[in-house]
Amino acid sequence: MKEYVFSFFLYIVRFGMCFIYFFIKLFPMKNNKITFLSRQSDKVNIDFELLEEQFKKECDNIEIQVLCKKIPKGLIKKIAYCFYMIKCLYHISTSKICIIDGYSIPISALKHKKNLIIIQIWHAMGAIKKFGKQVLNKEEGSKSSIAKTMKMHENYTYITCTSEKTKKFYAEGFGTEESKILKLGMPRIDYLLGKDEKIDKKVTELLNEYPKLKEKKTILYVPTFRKGKSVHISDVINAVPKEKYNLIVRLHPLDKNEISNEYIINSKYETFELLKIADYVITDYSAVAFEASVLDKPVFFYLYDIDEYNINRGLNINLLEEMPMCTFSDMNKIIEIIENDKYDYQELKKFKDEYVETSDMCNTERIVSYIKNLMEEKNCEKG
Repeated sequence: MKEYVFSFFLYIVRFGMCFIYFFIKLFPMKNNKITFLSRQSDKVNIDFELLEEQFKKECDNIEIQVLCKKIPKGLIKKIAYCFYMIKCLYHISTSKICIIDGYSIPISALKHKKNLIIIQIWHAMGAIKKFGKQVLNKEEGSKSSIAKTMKMHENYTYITCTSEKTKKFYAEGFGTEESKILKLGMPRIDYLLGKDEKIDKKVTELLNEYPKLKEKKTILYVPTFRKGKSVHISDVINAVPKEKYNLIVRLHPLDKNEISNEYIINSKYETFELLKIADYVITDYSAVAFEASVLDKPVFFYLYDIDEYNINRGLNINLLEEMPMCTFSDMNKIIEIIENDKYDYQELKKFKDEYVETSDMCNTERIVSYIKNLMEEKNCEKG
């Protein structure tokens, strides 16, 4: 019953947005305007940052608007967020291109001008775990009634990805055809590989703030968020020999687990910087595995709950079959391989070759070039 009441409430909200947007769409579209939209974070992510810089570098007459804001907690802040949404509607309506990095309510739920081009640059480099429309009505997914009401993941013109294999997962997750999914890569790959040396400066700053990281090899643990479940952090902490290794734990922003500050690095340093200084990376179903593979970092998959996770969410990649020498349910076995230097780098290379085909330093330019061509084609059609 609650699900249907909530769906009805969302329907009223969407109807109200449609009404407001009808009038906002009277503002003319600017053929040189690009709007970036995200509700993943309150700060501009590295993908948006690099794309913005590249557009300004290549285009003399370009107008760029970047809007990044998470849905806040608390009634007053949520009311303020509604006014922010109206601002978003204005910029969407007056833009030629909208670039997003996740599910965006105004992008998916509303009817836009027919010439608007919407590019989805997903906030993950791939999809080990199922997501979006793949997990409707599952424990860790959305209800299909709510997804239908809010038109989840609709209206995308194109979606970028990093490999041919990823196209199938994205087509299912976004509920679209593979022809809309383009193997253009992600700007963050350029950042990880240090194309403009930005990451090197951040890493230097990090090591200066945490000099202990220079003294021993570092193990980075990046677990996936589990809805209503706790991560087995203590198993990892207990298994790592403190006298030999630094241990950094980077939890998902939604994870409420409390751990000692001994294992935490200030959140002003992104996971990208932590990957650069890590000697070994331990994860489970997180897309951080793809990012680590770009840097050729030894990646271990600690899957202590794989059977339960498959039921609650499901996996696109069978790690037990594709990465058998790097996948374990016992943390002590992972440490044993690290101690004996027995990591299977051939398995890692195969993983990277299959899922990160765009592991070069041309991702940002490739995406910008494609979008520029789209803008020119649409302008020619209008002319």
